[in-house]
Amino acid sequence: MPPFGLLFAFGLGMALSRLSSLRDRAGQGFSLPAFTHTIDIRNQARRFVGTHGWLQTTLLIIGTISVLTVLGALFIAAGTAPDKLYTDGEVGAVDSMLFAHSLSNLVNAPIGEGGTVTVLNNGDEFVPALINAIDHARHTVNFSVYIWENGTFSTRLLDALLRARNRGVAVRVLLDDFGAKSLAFSTFNDLEKAGAKVERFRTPQFGKWTRLHRRNHRRSIVIDGEIGFTGGMAVKDVWLGNAEDSEHWRDVMFRMTGPLARSLQSAFVSSWVGSSGELLVGPEMYPEMRQESVGVERFIHLANSPAPDNYAMAEFFILPILAARKSIFAVTPYFIPDKHLESALKRKAQEGVDVRLLLPGKNTDSRLSRLIAQSHYEDLLKAGVKIYEYNPTFIHSKFMVVDGQWSMIGTPNLNYRSRQLDEENAFGILDRRLAEQLGGVFHADAEKAEPIQLDRWSRRNTVWRFVERFAQFFDKQD
Repeated sequence: MPPFGLLFAFGLGMALSRLSSLRDRAGQGFSLPAFTHTIDIRNQARRFVGTHGWLQTTLLIIGTISVLTVLGALFIAAGTAPDKLYTDGEVGAVDSMLFAHSLSNLVNAPIGEGGTVTVLNNGDEFVPALINAIDHARHTVNFSVYIWENGTFSTRLLDALLRARNRGVAVRVLLDDFGAKSLAFSTFNDLEKAGAKVERFRTPQFGKWTRLHRRNHRRSIVIDGEIGFTGGMAVKDVWLGNAEDSEHWRDVMFRMTGPLARSLQSAFVSSWVGSSGELLVGPEMYPEMRQESVGVERFIHLANSPAPDNYAMAEFFILPILAARKSIFAVTPYFIPDKHLESALKRKAQEGVDVRLLLPGKNTDSRLSRLIAQSHYEDLLKAGVKIYEYNPTFIHSKFMVVDGQWSMIGTPNLNYRSRQLDEENAFGILDRRLAEQLGGVFHADAEKAEPIQLDRWSRRNTVWRFVERFAQFFDKQD
């Protein structure tokens, strides 16, 4: 536990102890100054200090302030988000340049074109593709994921990175300090001895505690500036296999080439310089762009670092929803909508758009997240949104398809942390082939899921409704 945690725990303990003591004494005729007008507050304070000493009094004050601070952080939202999001006119269709320019200017991210995207289902497709790309690296391997834990996946990956480094490839690994909390620093000894660079994002440092909860949730893996991987997976053995049981998660990763991969590089370098101080430059990092003969029609890449009053990632998802004419298919492991996202989904469903959500069922790594999501079901179902819960295993896929043309892929969840706290990267891509493929993935997984029926859901017991509502108090922390 960090020093602040120890101080908080000790202060809280002293605060509770002293308050309990005062309560007991109050029951024996001792009057608390907050509840009587007959005792002079100043004399009472002096008597308290005289009885308990300055040290215990100081710890009581620290404990009280700490409790209030933590409660404020839990339940008071940062920033001044507007009460309502609306447009000054009809949003252009997702395949129009009007929509592309609107979204690009809204989130301050450029419009690109070209490059290919390959959908990789589960570890059986992703892990071999990743190892193969590293084994063919010639110049650089930049590797950043949120979670890294010891196991078979970690061993295979470390061996591949070491082989690359021994060939003279520059290897850089960026770990989120919280996501890799179970890893010993010695895990990377052999790799670092071979000349690789390993850094941790936002390690606890005195004077920088206020940003410690803002994590690097990006997946930005780029080889030679030409091949990239992003999506929901990370380095943990639950991502091996083919989602064949509850011990192996259902997930999707995306292999990118060309301009898409070069754009993904930005999601790595911006976090890397803040952790290492190294400015990544040169042709090996950014190879000369060649004319692309094939690729996606259009894309916008947002590498987001949230700040108070900056909600670019939320807007990046809401505008395509508002642009939908026919269908919205979204899958996410953590569905904790704010009022703007929920309102947009309900509005589109009421307009006749086919809105479907695929969410985790009983197999989830966060029951709290599921409870919060379920607290929104009834209102969404009443508006016409179709909801499915995936039960075979934990579904960790993250993508959205709008009107069978515009695909949203990357690392964000549809929750508070991704909207306002964590470093994320996401792509909006206009490509009918990709959208059709992801639509097929969505429907195949939905076939294995349980549809939530409004009439049955509305009959759930009152106690369960209360539990769901109570869980909403923690929606900004999950």
